[in-house]
Amino acid sequence: MARELIYRLTNPNYTVYHRAALGGLASTVLAWRAKPRSAPAGIEHDVQRDRVRLAWRDDLSDQEALQRILDASFRLTKDKLIDLVGQAVAEDNVELRLAIHNGLCATFLQHPKMRPSEKEPKRVEIRSADDETRGLFTYKAVTSYAHQKAQGTGLLDPAKKGSPAGRFPAVATIPQSVVPGAMTGMQPLETTAEEAILLLYLMVGSAVFLLRPRTYKEKMQACVVVPDVSDLVAFARALRAVAGVDVERPRLSGGYLGRIAGGAEEAALRLLIDLTADDLRDSPAVAGLHAIAMGKVAWDKNQVNRSATVRVGLTYPELDVFRSASKHLGKTRIVPGSKGDGYAVPMSPVPELVAANLATGRHWAAHFRELVSESKDFSRMRFAQKGLQKMKEAIKDGVDQAVIDMFHEAWRKTMGALGERARRDGLSFERLTEVERERIRNSILRSKTADALAGWFLRFCADATRGASLPAAQKEAAVLREFLFNERNAQRLQNLLLFALVSYAKDDASAQTTREV
Repeated sequence: MARELIYRLTNPNYTVYHRAALGGLASTVLAWRAKPRSAPAGIEHDVQRDRVRLAWRDDLSDQEALQRILDASFRLTKDKLIDLVGQAVAEDNVELRLAIHNGLCATFLQHPKMRPSEKEPKRVEIRSADDETRGLFTYKAVTSYAHQKAQGTGLLDPAKKGSPAGRFPAVATIPQSVVPGAMTGMQPLETTAEEAILLLYLMVGSAVFLLRPRTYKEKMQACVVVPDVSDLVAFARALRAVAGVDVERPRLSGGYLGRIAGGAEEAALRLLIDLTADDLRDSPAVAGLHAIAMGKVAWDKNQVNRSATVRVGLTYPELDVFRSASKHLGKTRIVPGSKGDGYAVPMSPVPELVAANLATGRHWAAHFRELVSESKDFSRMRFAQKGLQKMKEAIKDGVDQAVIDMFHEAWRKTMGALGERARRDGLSFERLTEVERERIRNSILRSKTADALAGWFLRFCADATRGASLPAAQKEAAVLREFLFNERNAQRLQNLLLFALVSYAKDDASAQTTREV
């Protein structure tokens, strides 16, 4: 063989970017194997769980071979949407293709020179998950993009005087189109030709999301989620599954609306759940994920830059709480943009909040008070009762369960008493419960210490039961007593009580059916 490139996952010099790029390269080679006619002519290729091999004979120059490899890897659809062969997105899955296209144009290919486009934008109709709303979403049809010709790397540049034609240069460059957010400084980032070729596939191994934050980091616009790949074959299989369309098991990151997230942490956890959904082996396809949020920064008004990074692991005790939040509250609504085009935004800030908490090691309900501290936000949150109840059912922590169950039992009895009063005095049950709910919210918010909050909570339970003990309190009595009066738990208790207040899903304790709010 004139040239052989072997990339090993176990290379000690590799970073998470190299491993993700190797996952993208492996996925591309396996896509060639699935459709042999799409494979580059004259290129030998092989994928094992821990390595990828590319080779060609000496009748092909290095640059000719690389161009064939790139032609078979980076394509355009007939509608001039970016087509990354390794991601295995079906031709007719236009919604996901559009999300990936717009996400890449906001991150890897944000500079217009990296993806020359037609002047007039094209439009695609997107429908919401419930098919109630639809909108026309625009994209810039591109005529080519940087990865198709290794633009900015020098890999395919003409040979300099005195150098043999068709050979790779001794040193290649890493532009921002290869590693988004990479800053060159006074000198460009340089590496070997072999490494530069590998990093071209970082775009294939990563997932892009469009960010619409409602609670944190308002200037974020897009996110690149970089998997820390640990098994190339398993990762390629998972990547194909993420791009698939399964009506019975929809992916959290599938379709256009599935690539709209409130924050980088939410995007990363969604992708983590999708990548590991079918992985039942002891050795998973990924060891974790790195999420890179990109947005406008004060020192650069012209382009989006890396503004935050977060690492997401594989296991979180309350990951199922996020899973439920994303499944039941993670829908995206379509609103008209300023020019009449569609604009997608998350319907609820809860999945974003829970994801940010888990990813940074906080309690899953941390900062929940910020979502209901204003009366209008509190009223709006009550429309999410069913989804919040599903979250409650997913909680594993015994103390959290006990606190919420105690509150719900006490609230059910309180509403029973309000129902009796309404029937006796001819009053509106809905109005009585609304006033009492607001009074409780204010009491929880105004309690500033653990003692004050615990005291209020125990009085609330005692008043509701007329001094009797609640079943939920009996189960975890010793643990609850220690938890309630510990000053370190004051914020956690406050957030749990507010969550319990809005997650109670049955307002018909008076044996009459009332409308769900």
